[in-house]
Amino acid sequence: MSTLARERMQKVLERWFLNEPLLFSIWSDHQVISAAVSTLRVGAGIIRYNPDFIDSLTPIQLEAVMRCEAVRILLKHPYSRCLAPAHIAWQASNITLAEHLGTLPIALPRAVDVFGHHDHDRQFYEFYHYRLLEQARQSSATAGGDDTTETVPPPQQPPSPPTGSASADTTPESPEPAGRTPQPRSAAPTDTTGSPHRLDDHLHSPETGQENTRDWQNDELFSEKIDSRVSDAELNQHWGNLPGSLRERILANRQPQLDYRSVLRLFHQSVLSRQRRLTRMKCSRRYGFLYQGSRYDFTTRLLVAVDVSGSMGTDDLALAFSMVNRFFRYGIESIDVVAFDTEIQGTVQSLKRARREMTVSGRGGTNFNAVIDYLDQHPDYDGVLIVTDGCAPCPRTRKARRIPLLWVFIDQGTWEASNTRLRSLGRSLYLKNRRG
Repeated sequence: MSTLARERMQKVLERWFLNEPLLFSIWSDHQVISAAVSTLRVGAGIIRYNPDFIDSLTPIQLEAVMRCEAVRILLKHPYSRCLAPAHIAWQASNITLAEHLGTLPIALPRAVDVFGHHDHDRQFYEFYHYRLLEQARQSSATAGGDDTTETVPPPQQPPSPPTGSASADTTPESPEPAGRTPQPRSAAPTDTTGSPHRLDDHLHSPETGQENTRDWQNDELFSEKIDSRVSDAELNQHWGNLPGSLRERILANRQPQLDYRSVLRLFHQSVLSRQRRLTRMKCSRRYGFLYQGSRYDFTTRLLVAVDVSGSMGTDDLALAFSMVNRFFRYGIESIDVVAFDTEIQGTVQSLKRARREMTVSGRGGTNFNAVIDYLDQHPDYDGVLIVTDGCAPCPRTRKARRIPLLWVFIDQGTWEASNTRLRSLGRSLYLKNRRG
């Protein structure tokens, strides 16, 4: 049974390889395994499926379910947009898919079916989650229940066909015209194993939704992999048959490769300095706008170690020092910069402002232990950025107190080659979308 289910999914992937390259790549990035789940569960880089559930679907329904899960991954619902409670997050995710995927041969809940009007059509995931929570509170208050227990009523489902009815077959619904008015959909049939409405449970059941979101958690590494796939699709125009509005949503979900404010937030221990400045542009917490508010500057002690080995080209070094210059736009008063290859080259330069030119020496091999040794001797930094192409063995662990460490790779190719083995020593990102 498991082999048959896997073969059926493989046939869908073979069609996607030609017609839906983005969905194919996203699905292929996951490990697909048969597991003891109710229907189909995505998360933590794994797609777990119930063979009986897969075998109960018609070919058209199976392709639609796989398409929904692939788009759910593209929208990062399981990886960077995790919300609670789980059953409401699942329902909000399904409504989002229904609104932006258009007509499907499965009965995903539409916004109009759940909220009873068209005011919430084509909104985003977090919006539907908030509205569902609001709806749950109102239902609880109307029922006179305890406000502390929030239960969400199941989405309005169309009536199931009567048992034994000759018309209870699974034929895909006819396409809706542009500017559609959602029509009632036929319910999913009883599956071949005798478990009623297995597809309906996958789309509507709060219990199934709670199980299917069990592996949803923030995963920056996999989110970056999704962004990489989306960037490739944008560059090569390999969107397949995804609607234009959905493409915009997917593109909007991409995270910037280097958010300087977030980097500073990771590294500073105390954002407040002793240099207090009064300003009328910020109100006083105690007296409002009657008196001037206070503004404090960053006191972050930041070290940037730049790899100046022979494998780093001139353009790569220019990009590294350009990144250093950008930090001065965000309130940093001083940055220590050190160059290294197999050892620390020259003296540490304390920059007070952006520089147009920087002179570097070295151009030998690369040894990350040179930076680790320097940190052990100077443990007072709030954070360290190591800008490199990653062409060196993994360094030893640090003896000094733990200092947040960020590996900044020059391009995507070097990041993919080195990020896994350096992950235990700190976070990592890359600057350019270029594969090695």
